[in-house]
Amino acid sequence: MNTKYKTNILLVEDNPGDVDLIRIYLQDAAMKVELHHAETLYDATEILSNREIDLALLDLSLPDSNGFKTLTKYLERCENTPVIVMTGMNNEIIGNQAVKAGAQDFLVKGQFDGKLLGRSVRYALQRYKEQQKLENAAHNLAISEKRYIEAQEMAQFGNWEMDIVTNEMKWTNEVFRIFNFQPGSIKPSLSDYMSYVHMEDRPKTESFFEDAAKDGKLHTTEHRIILEGSTIKYISVQAKVNYDELTQKLLLIGAMQDITERKLTERLIVEKNIHNRTAKIKEEALSEMSFNIRTPLSSIVNLMFLLEKTRINHQQQEYVGNLKTSVDDLSIAINNLLNFSVLVSDNVKIEEEEFNLRDFLQSMHRSSKIKADNAKLDLGLLADDKLPEKIICDQRKVTQILYNLMDNAIRYTGEGGEVTLEAKAMNMRNDKFNLHLFVKDTGKGIPEKKVKDIPNSDRLLEVYSEEDASDNRPLGLAIVAKLAKTLGGELKVESTVGKGSIFEIILPVKAAKHTHIITGDTPEVPIKILLVEDHFLNQIATKKVLTTWSELVTVDIAENGLVGVEKFREHGYDLVLMDIQMPVMNGIESARKIREGSDVPIIALTANSTKQEQDKCFEVGMNDYLPKPFKPHELYAKIMNLMSMVMN
Repeated sequence: MNTKYKTNILLVEDNPGDVDLIRIYLQDAAMKVELHHAETLYDATEILSNREIDLALLDLSLPDSNGFKTLTKYLERCENTPVIVMTGMNNEIIGNQAVKAGAQDFLVKGQFDGKLLGRSVRYALQRYKEQQKLENAAHNLAISEKRYIEAQEMAQFGNWEMDIVTNEMKWTNEVFRIFNFQPGSIKPSLSDYMSYVHMEDRPKTESFFEDAAKDGKLHTTEHRIILEGSTIKYISVQAKVNYDELTQKLLLIGAMQDITERKLTERLIVEKNIHNRTAKIKEEALSEMSFNIRTPLSSIVNLMFLLEKTRINHQQQEYVGNLKTSVDDLSIAINNLLNFSVLVSDNVKIEEEEFNLRDFLQSMHRSSKIKADNAKLDLGLLADDKLPEKIICDQRKVTQILYNLMDNAIRYTGEGGEVTLEAKAMNMRNDKFNLHLFVKDTGKGIPEKKVKDIPNSDRLLEVYSEEDASDNRPLGLAIVAKLAKTLGGELKVESTVGKGSIFEIILPVKAAKHTHIITGDTPEVPIKILLVEDHFLNQIATKKVLTTWSELVTVDIAENGLVGVEKFREHGYDLVLMDIQMPVMNGIESARKIREGSDVPIIALTANSTKQEQDKCFEVGMNDYLPKPFKPHELYAKIMNLMSMVMN
């Protein structure tokens, strides 16, 4: 492989999951990288002695070294290769100590992505190059005074001296520049110097000069100066008493550096850490809310499904149907609330699956009919004859799109109006085509100046004025616009005030090919399932949903992840349904232990429907993911899909 134009990076990390994650992040950063890997510090030093490495990413916790000693040993053995420290502890002190010790930067695991990693790598390489330039310049100071001055200018570093008796000072050109003076334009004294020191920093600065003048030790301090009444700079000052034999005077000599940029960087790091901690608290709160809502909602969905299977009269069937519609309505409304991050996230995961398009449209029509009837509206459904029976797409996101559009149309159409859901297939190319979904209404319409902003989800929340503050339409439409874009499609809007609106969604989809070995809607071979679930009602409902599905399905229950691992090792199963948040041992750890000795299909069933949760599930080797509440047919489809792959 030609690596001439690639950056050679050595990753010193013993966790395979973190190694894979770093590879992905480097790809996301769009860097041309040749990645080398070592699991121990010893292996790293061997690679560095035999290969030309531009930068090392060093985990502090390794099999043969741990903690800050890892960095110390690395710098002793590999001082000529710049290093970025990676630590699992969110500890700013450790990070700053690492940088002070010689690392170019530090990153906290779980708090950076590809963009931040790429920026850190580029910054470290650039900073190391600058350090090399400064060291070379310092080496040549004795040879050329000009080079010495240039090096000072590059580092914003100057020298000064002060007569201890008269307090008169001499500054090099760079010190004048730090104070925004032309070199040699004034004859400075200590009182001039102190007049620029920030009022809050004056006591410690005065003590600094007094203490430095008393002994022969090197003294160091940092303080702020105020220039032109408003500009604040941070400077680092060093001082030491020196006897000048030529003038026979005691002088206080020292150095000064403008460290404003460094201080601002440190402040940004602090602000970043505060932001990350705040974001984490928000994420945890949202996750907890999601779990507490979705878990009981999942039980309700499954129990309603089972209730439908019992002998109930026509009126009871009607009640159950209305209840299902209300639960569907509630589920999607909750998704709108809990998935509000879809408006700002560029990392929304697409989960394609095969589903019956016509059944799906009928279901959307039924779920909206109760609302339409209550609003005294006519609700129509038109489906193109060219539509295939089944398609492959992200059904949940399409559901979210249509729910919001239908809800919007019904809400803003007056009594006696009409709302129509229409679907067409266009631009058919083999198994690919564009699915056009129309939601038409005869409502009050949208002003022309607002229509053009609707397809832009980032602008949508800004287009409604103060007088329209009670109108919550922007949230649903913003989610529609964002989801359509995420799926590779687009949202188009036509509207006339007083006559109504047409919302058109264009989505690229595939027609499904029927190639499964396990055919039909039920299994044709016995399936032995282990359900790992701690919620009592979910245990009962999910098991009943599965066993009533087919006589070929048997289900055992484990009340937590530890029991799940033990039962799996003792009995063996064809498939595992794994809840995530459980006592004793959670689903992530349980799946990891099962994966140590088996590739059995595992489907995550979780009430925490976030991308981070999905990523964790897939990282430990789970095969699929189904957020609660789910409908029985969704679970059946995922089981059939995985079992067909196993048989293939």
